[in-house]
Amino acid sequence: MTTSIHRRDVLRWAALAAATPPALALASVTGPGTAQAAVARTATTASAAGGDFPIPSGWRVQPFANDRVKLGDSLFATNRDRILNFLRAYPADRMLSNFRANAGLDTLGAQPPGGWEDATGNLRGHYAGHFLSALALAYAGTGDEFYKNKVDYMVTALGQCQDALAAKVGQPAPPPAPVARVDGKFGTAVKLSGPQYVALPSGVLSGLGDFTIALWVNPTVISTWSRIFDFGTGTTRNMFLALSAGSAPRFAITTSGSGGEQRINGTRQLAANAWSHVAVTLSGGTGTLYVNGEAVGTNTGMTLKPSDLGTTGNNWIGKSQYGDPLMSGAVDEFQIYDRALSASEVQALTTSADGGLGGGNVAWYRFEETSGETAADSSGKGRDARLISEATGAPGPSHPGFLAAYPETQFILLEQGATYPTIWAPYYTCHMIMRGLLDAYQHAGNQQAREIVLKMGDWVHSRLSKLSREQLDKMWTTYIAGEYNAMNAVMADLHALTGKQEYLETAKCFDNTALKNATIANQDTLDRKHANQHIPQFIGYLSVYEQTGDRDYLTAAVNFWDMVVPHRTFTDGGLSGPSDNGELFGARDVIVGALGANNAETCAVYNMLKLSRGLFFHTGDPKYMQYYERGLYGQILASRRNVDSTTDPLLTYFIPMSPGSVRSYGNLGTCCGGTGLESLTKFQDSVYFKAADGSALFVNLYMASELTWPEKGFRIRQSTDYPADPSGTVTLRVDGSGPLDLKLRVPYWVEKGYTVRVNGVVQRLGDAPEGYVTVSRTWKPGDEVTITMPFSLRAEKALDAPSIQSLAYGPVPMVALSDEKSYRDFSFYKDLGLDGDLAKAMAPAAPMTFTTHGLSLVPFYIGDTKHYHAYFRRREPEIVFGKVDSGVPNRAKDDGTTFLDAVWEQAPFGNRGRFQSAVAHAAEEWVAAGLLSPAEKDKVVSSAARAKLS
Repeated sequence: MTTSIHRRDVLRWAALAAATPPALALASVTGPGTAQAAVARTATTASAAGGDFPIPSGWRVQPFANDRVKLGDSLFATNRDRILNFLRAYPADRMLSNFRANAGLDTLGAQPPGGWEDATGNLRGHYAGHFLSALALAYAGTGDEFYKNKVDYMVTALGQCQDALAAKVGQPAPPPAPVARVDGKFGTAVKLSGPQYVALPSGVLSGLGDFTIALWVNPTVISTWSRIFDFGTGTTRNMFLALSAGSAPRFAITTSGSGGEQRINGTRQLAANAWSHVAVTLSGGTGTLYVNGEAVGTNTGMTLKPSDLGTTGNNWIGKSQYGDPLMSGAVDEFQIYDRALSASEVQALTTSADGGLGGGNVAWYRFEETSGETAADSSGKGRDARLISEATGAPGPSHPGFLAAYPETQFILLEQGATYPTIWAPYYTCHMIMRGLLDAYQHAGNQQAREIVLKMGDWVHSRLSKLSREQLDKMWTTYIAGEYNAMNAVMADLHALTGKQEYLETAKCFDNTALKNATIANQDTLDRKHANQHIPQFIGYLSVYEQTGDRDYLTAAVNFWDMVVPHRTFTDGGLSGPSDNGELFGARDVIVGALGANNAETCAVYNMLKLSRGLFFHTGDPKYMQYYERGLYGQILASRRNVDSTTDPLLTYFIPMSPGSVRSYGNLGTCCGGTGLESLTKFQDSVYFKAADGSALFVNLYMASELTWPEKGFRIRQSTDYPADPSGTVTLRVDGSGPLDLKLRVPYWVEKGYTVRVNGVVQRLGDAPEGYVTVSRTWKPGDEVTITMPFSLRAEKALDAPSIQSLAYGPVPMVALSDEKSYRDFSFYKDLGLDGDLAKAMAPAAPMTFTTHGLSLVPFYIGDTKHYHAYFRRREPEIVFGKVDSGVPNRAKDDGTTFLDAVWEQAPFGNRGRFQSAVAHAAEEWVAAGLLSPAEKDKVVSSAARAKLS
């Protein structure tokens, strides 16, 4: 046997694993007997940092509790510590504010975080669940009692909220509070506080081309994505002015969703608790945004105008088409003109109500009424508006156990067929709260969290058990409104904890029948389905399989994963989607066609990693951990900005992939801001696994860490600077005695060989059909295992356009720094030596950094705001070897493989003779395919013979 493993062997193993039929893979998991005998209706338990939590007995591979693995110094620990500092500093009372308000309890003066966690947001409560999970994971990973104390504080408060809500079961809803009038900039103004907004009549914008919308606004808080106004027919066709798009106001108009927005971005934030005059004008193709009479943003390339929206039915002041939190504050002198006011005219509006212009001639709302639900139109057009105050409460809960940061109304409306944005994923928020409580129990040992979540499970059962299968299927296929994350997994977990059959029946209520049946039949219907709405469903199907033994659930999860990886996967492990909405799945095998600014939603990768991990437990198939490394070391490690903050998590929502992109950070209160808290506090949870019988230790990820395994009497310390050390050197120090199989994963990217030494002695590695090499030994204290897997540069072709490629160095995606918005052309073959090493075509600039084609090539994990190119265009127009140009075009086959591709994929070449033989063979093949003439073949072969390659 050889002493190292070459990349081609790894690829062969991966191909064999990918080709294994699901039935065979399952057989290897379950062994003889029925599937029902192999699954975890009877489960073992694993000691965690807190409460015991069932581990399915059918798992072939099992994880260690998070407190058994500690991180060493590394990129991972640095990013984790930044999130730990945020978790330590951010007030728990702010996360609890909406829960306390909904339960009628004292909020202790704390304001909610804002964004989707605003006091009026339809998703409020979800982020608090993520925050609770992250605190529990932080405690498990560090042992710091501070995080456990914070967990306990939040759980106690949530228990108080649940008790207060239970006391209100069956009580009638309180009436809505009327919209108030307050002193305005000129006369009186309308005050929007809580779920209140102004609705203008349908069609108020009909026929408008050039226009001006001007108003005075006095926001109580600057809430990101709250709308000053939003006119449209939903999330596809609308125009809006956001109070803030993160750092300043934004106007946008679109007829094709968020991906098609034409925007005017402001340059500075509005002031809170102060009157500001805001105006938007459109003159021809030029849009201008004014604040207090000063132009703060311009777009000279606008082609859309209000008339393109058609007859708009949702014309709102203070409310969003997207269900974002309602604006809180006062509005005065809202005017619409059918022309673009000049700069001087806009300035005049800051000195008097009408600026001497006579007021908006399309509509003018002065809000001079002292009471009532009507705002008169002072333009004379009779377009009176309605002042709407939605109910601040709802009837008391239908069943004890209900716990949420808003009333039960959204759940009721979902059952009645309401769609987004009227409601926004009520069972998604329910899932995050329940999962947070389960994590508080599992990782921090909080027994009250177990009690609270079981009561919530009873409430969920009380609602869903009454519904028909037809009604449930309609709910779960409703875009966003029916998004439930992994509620089926939560309910299956409750069954595993208690054995209560009702919980398992409720888990099955979350079956999304049409998609589940399609995936069982291996029919790919994912195109344009909401990715993060559906990925967690399959995590739940695994959990249901574990509790029932129904193999259809496992088959659905296995087939679904194969539809996503690699068919909808970018180089960093992120997921592709259509250009108009990056939250959707794109078409199968469309990668370049999906590159855009809204790509690779971070939540989706978080859930794909959870699904990959779960599938590995059942199958031991290495492809799941190969993807896990790609996604974790690619997208997740790149999702946090490399600066400290105790007020902002500084996490990504999307990871844009289009040329000249830049990452945006923040996301306090969003879904990706929540999953990011968890991802960065649990880096250690998949570094090591164990065989179910304890006979083997799987080393899945290379990351500085230490495993404690008291049941076996072992402590394993892993020392490495991977993935920041291109030598790829890892040392495992074993403290303990006894027999143990050490299974070491061979990464998918290995090209220069994978070598293992034990106490300095090179091991002869056996065949590894599972992608892991095994070192079997009776260990003694102080034994050391040294693994070397030198990094190499490689190019990866996009599935749908082989000339569009990405670069990686070992496990690390690399990006070229450039703010150009078109693909950069790269050519490498002419610079290669006989070893085929791409590094020969680049100049090293610093550790893990190169220069190529005049650009810096840096690791994607550097979290900054520089513009980058994750993909480039491979341009190799002629067949060139070193300095010898044959003058023959480098033609490609139908699959995009060029002549030079065919030659160099055979590298490394041991000598010039083998290189020339490869060229001659490829030339014959190209002649046979009609891609080279005999004369051209002779030129190519002659050029290869004359080339002096090192």
